[in-house]
Amino acid sequence: MTRRRTFLTLLGAAAVASAAGTGTAEETDSEEVGETSGELEPAEALLAYVVANYGDRLDDEDRDVIREGIEGSLASADAFGDVGLENADEPAYGFSAYRGDRP
Repeated sequence: MTRRRTFLTLLGAAAVASAAGTGTAEETDSEEVGETSGELEPAEALLAYVVANYGDRLDDEDRDVIREGIEGSLASADAFGDVGLENADEPAYGFSAYRGDRP
């Protein structure tokens, strides 16, 4: 079983792969990711990256957890993209610095 820190490290690596534009898997087991060449779905491409770099440390349960995490993150990103915010829109929370006992 993968520990939380290890999982978060792997998830971070997947995010880096996404930002770098990784869209193909080259040297991965086809049963693990579904395809070995050509264009992959974003979640499968990210999983392929994680498996290629950390597959020797992962069992099937770990891969399933990572796949679910990646799919959840991508779904969240899509949901955020559907919100029509302009660059000038401010956050929905206020901040005031704590100044001790002063009102």
